[in-house]
Amino acid sequence: MPTGSARPESPAPGSAPVTTPSGGPAPATGTAPNRPEEVPSAVGERVDVAIRSLSGAWEIRGGGSYFEFEVTWSNATDRRFDEIVPVVRVLPFDYPAAVARLGATAKGVLDRKDIDEWREVKPDQKGVDSGPQQGAFALDPGESRAVRYRLTLGADSMSGRLPIAADAYVGRGAKALSVGGTQARMNVTTGQPVLFSATKATDMTVGRIPSELRVELSNLDATGNHTVVPTVRVTDPLGRNTTHGLVPGDLSAEVLVKGDWRRLSGALDADGQVRLDTTALTRVLVPGETAVYPFRFNLPKGWSAGSGLEFTVGGTADGGALPTQKARPRITWMADDMPKATS
Repeated sequence: MPTGSARPESPAPGSAPVTTPSGGPAPATGTAPNRPEEVPSAVGERVDVAIRSLSGAWEIRGGGSYFEFEVTWSNATDRRFDEIVPVVRVLPFDYPAAVARLGATAKGVLDRKDIDEWREVKPDQKGVDSGPQQGAFALDPGESRAVRYRLTLGADSMSGRLPIAADAYVGRGAKALSVGGTQARMNVTTGQPVLFSATKATDMTVGRIPSELRVELSNLDATGNHTVVPTVRVTDPLGRNTTHGLVPGDLSAEVLVKGDWRRLSGALDADGQVRLDTTALTRVLVPGETAVYPFRFNLPKGWSAGSGLEFTVGGTADGGALPTQKARPRITWMADDMPKATS
C-alpha cells in the first residue's frame, strides 16, 4: 500500500466488503468528502483505475524514445468526489530477482499532459502532500477522467520488468487516503534501438560477376521513429604497399532501390579507404520497420593491385554510429581478362 495512505480497521455496519481490482492493491474506501481535507468514512466507495499503453506494447528501451500510456480514473459510486488527486509513480524493478533485491528503480523522467503541454512529475511520489495539487480534478457519479503520461528512460537504466502504479487519493497530507489503484508492468531493455545486420559477401569474378551483400537496419523501438542510413567503406587490404592500390575510380558500387540498381560515388577518407556516399539512402523507420539495402560491387577487368577487397559495412541511427561488420569476398579472374605478358 502506498506510503501515506490508511485503511479502516473494519467495515462500517451494513456496508459491502472491500474488493481488490484486478492487477492492483486493495483500495482503501470512503465516501466523497465535502472538502478536500475531509477523508471518506464509509466502506464501499471507490474509484476504478485503469492503465492502457497507447502503443499496444508494454516495452521501453533505455536511451530510446518515450513510452506513452493513459490512466483512466472512473467514479464507480453514486457520490461526487470534489477532488481526486491522481498519483502515478514508477516502482522498483520486480524482475530479475537480483535487481529486485537491490530495490533498484529506473532512471528517467515521467511527464503528465495537462491540456496541451507536458509537465514533469515526480516518478517516485509515494503519496499526497498538504500543498496545492497540480492535476487534481472532480469526479461526478459515473464520470471518468483520462490523463496521458509518458516515461523516458536513460541509456544507463537497468533491464528488467518495471511496475507502474496509479492511485486515486482524496484528502491531503496525513489525511490523504487512496480510494482506488492499479498497477501495470513493462519490459525495460537497454542498448541501441536500431539493430544492424549484414550478410556475407558473395564471390566476385573481376570485371564480370559482382560481389553482393545486404545490409539491414531494424527499428526495435516500440514507440519512436528513428532516422537511419547505411555506411560502406571499401579497401584493398593487400594493396596498401602496392604502387596503385584501390582508388574510387576502380570501384563499381551500386545499391538496389525500388527494383533499380543505382550507382554510388565514393571518395578516399582519412584512412585511405573508399567511403561511399550513401546520404541518398537515408530512411525514417517507424516502430518495427526494417530497411533493406542490397549492394553489389565490382572491379575493372585486369585489376590486380593487391588481389583482394574488404568491405566495412555499418550504419548510423539518429546520427550515432552503429556496430560495423567486415566482409571479404573470394575473388577470381578470367584468364582472358588479364594483361598479356610482353616479350
